[in-house]
Amino acid sequence: MQGSPKGRPGGGALARAADWCARLQTWLMVACLVVMVVLLFGNVAMRYLFNSGINASDEVSRLAFVWLIFLGSVLALRDHQHIGVTMLVERFGPAARRVSHIFCQLLVLWVLWLMADGSWTQTLIGLDTRLPVTSMPLAVFNAAALYAAVAMGLLTLFDLIRVLAGGPLPAESSPEDPLV
Repeated sequence: MQGSPKGRPGGGALARAADWCARLQTWLMVACLVVMVVLLFGNVAMRYLFNSGINASDEVSRLAFVWLIFLGSVLALRDHQHIGVTMLVERFGPAARRVSHIFCQLLVLWVLWLMADGSWTQTLIGLDTRLPVTSMPLAVFNAAALYAAVAMGLLTLFDLIRVLAGGPLPAESSPEDPLV
């Protein structure tokens, strides 16, 4: 298959969709970083050179930073790059590792549900509150957490289904292929 990463045999429709979403998120992160650099550098340069500034630079760069963090956390979860303490689990046998992984994934799903519920509530509250300079609704900040909770919940759910169906645990999978 052309365009699929090494180590991904065949690459089904779900894997292709996940790859496309990951590429889109990566480009959105690049866009957020570019916006932050341009606005903050431009604001500093204008303050020193022209004794003026870009009024919206603080709000927009703060918004870009929040989205950058939450987009990055979704990509890190997809690639199994979050910090994990495996000192105890490494001593388990294969069956205990599988049970431990399933239990941990269920806990992660519960926490992500709490995060999604809270960020949904905050997003609804933020629809009526406007930022002082740009007049954007405050909900654009909270929507980043909502997006991350839903996306990470889906990734965790797919991982849980794969492991329950007898697939390998992520620690035993190839680091090149996060969907195996």
